[in-house]
Amino acid sequence: MSHWIYELSGFPEVGDHQRIAGEAEPGKVVVFERADGQVIVDGFVRESIDDLMMVARFRWVASGDFSTVMPELLRAAALSP
Repeated sequence: MSHWIYELSGFPEVGDHQRIAGEAEPGKVVVFERADGQVIVDGFVRESIDDLMMVARFRWVASGDFSTVMPELLRAAALSP
């Protein structure tokens, strides 16, 4: 069984990095909760996907409370191919 690799770019505080994800094909948006115990999430929109290599590339859109990040993600996802 293989896992997807998410390449996350544009994240202002961390920069570009990778994350190992699950086995299911990734959706158009992903949200990750910060590990520092704050109630802040980081939202990313998928820019491209490589089914053969199982790599999905995402760009950062917004950080903050989930209720404010999700509308930004949905708007950005509607503009992405």
